[in-house]
Amino acid sequence: MDPDDVAYRKSVRNMAAVLAVISIVIFGALFIPPYLNPSHDEFQSSVSFGSAFGFTMYLTLNSTTISPLGQILLTGWLNSTSQSIQNVTSSDSWAYPLGSLSAEPCIGGWPMGFGVIQGHYTEDNYTLGTPIPLNQTLMGCLSSLPQYLLLYPQSSQAQASINGSLTPWLLRMELTLGQGSLRPNAIPGVPGPSGLPPGVYTAVLADEWGDVLTTNFVVR
Repeated sequence: MDPDDVAYRKSVRNMAAVLAVISIVIFGALFIPPYLNPSHDEFQSSVSFGSAFGFTMYLTLNSTTISPLGQILLTGWLNSTSQSIQNVTSSDSWAYPLGSLSAEPCIGGWPMGFGVIQGHYTEDNYTLGTPIPLNQTLMGCLSSLPQYLLLYPQSSQAQASINGSLTPWLLRMELTLGQGSLRPNAIPGVPGPSGLPPGVYTAVLADEWGDVLTTNFVVR
């Protein structure tokens, strides 16, 4: 075979290989799942979700970017959408691992809690992530749990029915994540208690009726 022809064929093969690599890079940039290659402008500091149980869930962050030594404040609440008092039966249909949630301490049957997942996830795929164990987990000091909640119209105010008595509750809570937020070895290779190492995280608000709300932030 003519040497020029051999060189030409080799050049064509090399060009084909280069084009293939470029195509793979472009494909990856466009189609790699966002929890692996998230875009910062997707992060929202405030999100909400309308529950089928007659209230709206709200989750807000005071920032979507913090430093490894910084803190981030999560605020979550439930707000009735009804024009009248509504009776919502208590449930145990948590869609997020209960042991990884952080909630109001010493309130048995508290109906919602915060979770944190390492990586970028949404309500559609959060079950693919692994919840990070937090120092403050869902726990209660009362032996009796509410049988139902009376939600006041257009409000976060409620009355919890416990053993026939009504106890006023404000269905709102806060969690500060920072140094000391994680349990020891909550993240492999990160001694604890500690703050969150650099990376993207998913903040979760879950309730006892199976509703889940998520948003994201980055530590860098």
